[in-house]
Amino acid sequence: MDHHQYDIAIVGLGCAGSHIVVQMLDHPAFQDKSIIVFDDFNEDSLDKTWSFWEKGTGNWDHLLSDQWELGSFKTRRVSIDLQLTPYRYKKLQSREVIAFAKAKLQQHPNCTFVEAKVERIIETEVATLKTGQGSFAAHLVLDSRVAKEFFQDEQAITLKQHFLGWYIKTEKEVFDPKRFVMMDYRLQDPGTTSFIYILPSSTTEALVEFTYFSASTVKEAVYESYLEEYISTYLKAVNYSITQTEQGIIPMTTYRFDQHHTPLVHKIGTAGGWVKSSTGYSFKLSEKRAGRLINNYLTGKPLDSGMQKKRFRFYDDIMLDVLNVHNGRGHLLFENLYSNNPISRIFAFLDEESSFWQELKIMLPLTSAPFIKSFFRKLF
Repeated sequence: MDHHQYDIAIVGLGCAGSHIVVQMLDHPAFQDKSIIVFDDFNEDSLDKTWSFWEKGTGNWDHLLSDQWELGSFKTRRVSIDLQLTPYRYKKLQSREVIAFAKAKLQQHPNCTFVEAKVERIIETEVATLKTGQGSFAAHLVLDSRVAKEFFQDEQAITLKQHFLGWYIKTEKEVFDPKRFVMMDYRLQDPGTTSFIYILPSSTTEALVEFTYFSASTVKEAVYESYLEEYISTYLKAVNYSITQTEQGIIPMTTYRFDQHHTPLVHKIGTAGGWVKSSTGYSFKLSEKRAGRLINNYLTGKPLDSGMQKKRFRFYDDIMLDVLNVHNGRGHLLFENLYSNNPISRIFAFLDEESSFWQELKIMLPLTSAPFIKSFFRKLF
């Protein structure tokens, strides 16, 4: 039994946990705080690609594996070139981020890292974390484990962003290394919102993913067949090798994760609703919310204070409702979005940094019958 009581325990050193560790240890107010971090690294958390858009220089530029100033969006009807300035689209490997955060905490005299899974947390005057390596106590736990109630909930709308990606190397030059593909809807699984996403690193190498926004997943062979078809039909690459694969499922949900916060245990990351529910993007949002959480902690505010303005949650709920009810027409929603707005406005909107007038410009062209019905469903 470990009788030492830590100020803060962090369960999970994934995306959210890494952001919190790095920001805490860079902040002078945490120099005398005792922090313990738990992760068993048994899952595939080390082999993920984390991508995000960002203006100018960022805190993770020293670890970037690629970045782009140009992008594209395609359907059978439109092909839109995206000039991202002042943004850039950036790519990181999760292994690099986690290793950086782990090294930072291991170099800090008041930090402890335990390679173990937290089995359960008992809340009394303090929180006691039970692990295979013993028990540990903390005054505050930042917990990235998703509550089991989420998986049993039948009231919330929950779609999944699920995908299979192949890192491929082609014999002939087929990619433009200066331009990534945000969404290509020319090849879809009928009746679903599904598309191809491409992150090129050279003229012959890229991550090519087949991605769905849908309620249910598919068998691996389905992703594979669409990837094969896209590579042969649209890239016209006959000879290529698959050097690495990547698979994932990200929840896109109206579920209210904040109901699981307690005075001693605060949920973070996916478990705290830190994934942008209408897009599945989380890296930049997690960085922002980690900063907000730390500021709230230091100023004595409720930890969840100011995490998301209500109107952005409302927009996300409408988008999810439309995608859920009309999943086979999702490409039309995104085609409308990208055709009627500069990418800088879309990014500001998705970053929840847009003005109300910018939001009107985005939402008004989307007011098809499904959108209006969803608006009133969510309003009442």
